Amino acid sequence: MDQGIAALLGATLGVLGTVLASTVNNWSNRQQVQAQLQAEKAQWHRQTRRDAYSAFLAPACEAQTALQAAGRAFVGTRDTPEVERRLRAAESQLQNARATCAHVAIEGPEAVERAARRVYTSLRSMQTNLLALADSPENTAHRNAGFLEHHAVEAAELSDRIREFTAAARDALSETGARQ
Repeated sequence: MDQGIAALLGATLGVLGTVLASTVNNWSNRQQVQAQLQAEKAQWHRQTRRDAYSAFLAPACEAQTALQAAGRAFVGTRDTPEVERRLRAAESQLQNARATCAHVAIEGPEAVERAARRVYTSLRSMQTNLLALADSPENTAHRNAGFLEHHAVEAAELSDRIREFTAAARDALSETGARQ
């Protein structure tokens, strides 16, 4: 083979090798960037969900505490000003829980949204029972006992629903983390 042709062939192969290596390197870099962007997006989404779930759970638990304390204020001699104060505190937390429940609905998934709505519904039911008890005459011990018994059942159900919400939220966050 002629030295000129060999040199030309060598140079051509060198240029093709460089172009091929550059193409493979660019493709690899693009894949890495896309994988990094997806990981960052998943982390952002997971953090957004965590924030929404926490923002709902905090006022829901505060409302639960206030409603349970209001129920205890009915035991024995009714402390009407204390009952009213605790019911107002619960109402404030219920409004916060309702607002943050909307964020949970947006962030999802559906299982967590359903669990949050069950918590909120239980809180409102518990509040309605206590408001009815507050409107009942104080001297009807038998009727008040029925309200308080119903309140105790609702309090236990609410605790179960909060646990269910927490478990659903944990599962959703774990699924989001596993996809990373």
